[in-house]
Amino acid sequence: MRIGLRLATILAIALVIIVGVLAMVYPVPLAQAPSGIVAYKVVGSANLAAPGTESFWKEIPAYNVSLVPNLSTQMIPISYNVPTSGLVPYVLVKAAWNGTDIIILLEWPDPYGPSYAGPAAIAGPGHWPVVYNPNGPLNMTFLKLLTGTFHKKYFVINASYAVIKGSPRPMEYVLAYLAPHYGVYFYGYYVNLTDGHYYPDRVAIMWYMGSQQSPSDCMNIGGPHPGYKIPGELGQLAQAYLGTNVEEYTGGSLSSGAANIWEWISGATDPQGDNFNYFTNVTWDVENGIDPAAAQQFASNPHGFFINLFVNQTGLYDVGDGGIWYPNATGPEPGYFSGYTGAVYENGYWIVEFVRPLSAPMPDTINLVPGQTYDVAFAVWIGKAGETSWDKSISPSFIPLTISTSPPPSHAVSAIPAAVLTVAVIGIVIAVVAIGLVYYSIRRRG
Repeated sequence: MRIGLRLATILAIALVIIVGVLAMVYPVPLAQAPSGIVAYKVVGSANLAAPGTESFWKEIPAYNVSLVPNLSTQMIPISYNVPTSGLVPYVLVKAAWNGTDIIILLEWPDPYGPSYAGPAAIAGPGHWPVVYNPNGPLNMTFLKLLTGTFHKKYFVINASYAVIKGSPRPMEYVLAYLAPHYGVYFYGYYVNLTDGHYYPDRVAIMWYMGSQQSPSDCMNIGGPHPGYKIPGELGQLAQAYLGTNVEEYTGGSLSSGAANIWEWISGATDPQGDNFNYFTNVTWDVENGIDPAAAQQFASNPHGFFINLFVNQTGLYDVGDGGIWYPNATGPEPGYFSGYTGAVYENGYWIVEFVRPLSAPMPDTINLVPGQTYDVAFAVWIGKAGETSWDKSISPSFIPLTISTSPPPSHAVSAIPAAVLTVAVIGIVIAVVAIGLVYYSIRRRG
């Protein structure tokens, strides 16, 4: 009986020792969820012909960024939620870097199907606002005053809906803050799929470059410049209802700080886009303020790319051209086409991959340093559903993105020195031999 008890005790002690040694040797990674998006260090390059198929993406978890309507009471101080705003519920984000480039993979649902329509800034359909009154007939008197003030025409769909042909920045401000009081609400942008009147699909990444803690990523609604005055009788109505006829901010500006925006536009910066051929035309490029050498190189080897925008408290600006999209911030720059993209639409989802050197390729663009954390935000537009310009789905706040110096999680295991492994193995062998000798000794005494 004593022999059995001694043997059990010895075996239990030996088992504890062995398990302890094994626990020390066997790497058990701690499953700590990152507080934001992590760009892991990888080996390999982007395959822009088949975005998302690179082997390293299998090791990197996607970060689910929830999106909300830009034109909603949640994001801006308006009195109602625009029905067509915020049609994309989320975007999945993965990030990596390979020593020279940062690579960002985005995926989001688009049940309307891909749009390759050109943007209005080049040769695409104009941004025509649809206005309506959810509470009854449209106030035609106010609609005539609105369109007359901004020298626009309109046509009536029915008693409650009409379409305005053209939407300058000052009109957006009036539609958001003044027009609803007079029975005219912004519904969305006009779409006619049969006639091809719809807009490109887009996705944008905003990199904050300011110093404010917890900044807002929501752009201001305003005029063509700070302090724009709404003229005439419409201005008098604004003065009476809003307390001022001055649009304080430039439309598209930030409330604080500055940011670099990377924007992919399916109809212009994707090789399948209706207006992509404009950028492969060197003459057109140079006439629009793109660096001649960059234009020549791109024309000889065209690829998907993204445009760079710069935004601050005074407005939204182009970087590297003469003002194709917005007023230019820099003029011609050799790095205009330095941001690469690959895009594919499959199974009801867009998959778009961004690639750019870590070092800033142009003035007013973000310089990325491994080991640092940046604030980023996202915006998505579904063109066939009428999302364009200020009508979009956005992340409700900035999200931290850290450029990690570590490999993806599946590779993040403890590296145990060979000497430690050797000692551990020898220790286990000695323990097993000792147990055998003790057991043999006990049996002989018995």
